[in-house]
Amino acid sequence: MKIALLCSGLGHIFRGHEIFAADLFHLLGDTVDVTLFKGGGDAAAKERVVDNLPRRSACLNDIHVTASPKWADSIREQERSRIESVTFAYAALKSLLEGEFDIIHCLEREVCEVLYAHRHLFARTPRILFSNGGAIPRQRLPPCDFVQEHSPHNLAQSDRRKALMIPHGVDTTRFHPGVQSDFRARHGIPVDAFVAISVGTICYHHKRMDHLIRELAALPQVFLLIVGQESDDTPAIKRLGQELMGTRILFTTLPHLDLPQAYAAADVFVLGSLFETFGIVYIEALAMGLPVICTHHPNQREIVKAGIFIDMAKPGELTRTLRDIGPDRLEELRRIGPEIVRRHYDLKTLRQRYLEAYERIASTPVSLPDYTLWTKLKVNLGNVLRQMTSGWAGR
Repeated sequence: MKIALLCSGLGHIFRGHEIFAADLFHLLGDTVDVTLFKGGGDAAAKERVVDNLPRRSACLNDIHVTASPKWADSIREQERSRIESVTFAYAALKSLLEGEFDIIHCLEREVCEVLYAHRHLFARTPRILFSNGGAIPRQRLPPCDFVQEHSPHNLAQSDRRKALMIPHGVDTTRFHPGVQSDFRARHGIPVDAFVAISVGTICYHHKRMDHLIRELAALPQVFLLIVGQESDDTPAIKRLGQELMGTRILFTTLPHLDLPQAYAAADVFVLGSLFETFGIVYIEALAMGLPVICTHHPNQREIVKAGIFIDMAKPGELTRTLRDIGPDRLEELRRIGPEIVRRHYDLKTLRQRYLEAYERIASTPVSLPDYTLWTKLKVNLGNVLRQMTSGWAGR
């Protein structure tokens, strides 16, 4: 059984999405013949760096969009990601054709769409597995043979004929309550400060880091630690943090290997987003023994299981929650979190589920469409429409 695992952002983008790809590759590499196709970084054994147009390339600085200024930046960001994924997919195609893989596991929608559309080029038709990292509902799923969902809530909205559910996992040998850390001393965080940590892209949309700053600024006893990749919004968010919190806030970007040190310096984990498809940072925080405060969305309730769930969109709600929460409740959550992770999200436990899923997928017959009366009619209709369009264009 040969597997190709594709992630266009791996090597130059640092989010849970890319962490999932790297963890899965290392988790299965000693048992399964898996090759990792990534968009950046260094090549290594069984790892191929695929040439592409990265979303942060200067070539994409002048994207023109026809939209309201309110949405223009968001649309440009989506277009950057789309271009990265499409160029990555086409650049990977030659190696995929030569590799004779049984399963092609895609983490980006556009990559899945391109490769599925070119299945007719393969000597042996591969099974296309899509990891639904964006919680795309069944009506908008890309064409694929199988789809991986990461929570029961997402599974309920998926195409149950082809869906399977395996959550993200965490390495409990790295993320656990016993991690020793000198992070506070190195960054000048007072020993007696109550530290709230948030991990995610430092941006307005989705992670809503500005919301956290405004909420925690009202609590003079709280220090806010924000760890994440920078974005176009970051300079303005940093200015807001310094204006409202002064020396009580720290922004930093860390390699994933160093994240346990930052978690170990905190007392509670908070995330300002109103929805997450999964949120690996939730289970990293749980594994470290941190109480988690997050949105009360049903998906997050299923994933976190034991946390403090609030209306994150309501101004003042996070402020009130941190002000009023008692030490007994915090201590209870610190104890329960690592138990939840060991039971549901430990990578060692999930490993067997992946092996069984891959075996089942690889043994499932797949075939290309046959030439039938219906396909003949569709082809003929398409030809007629193209001729009509060409005729009108020439007038």
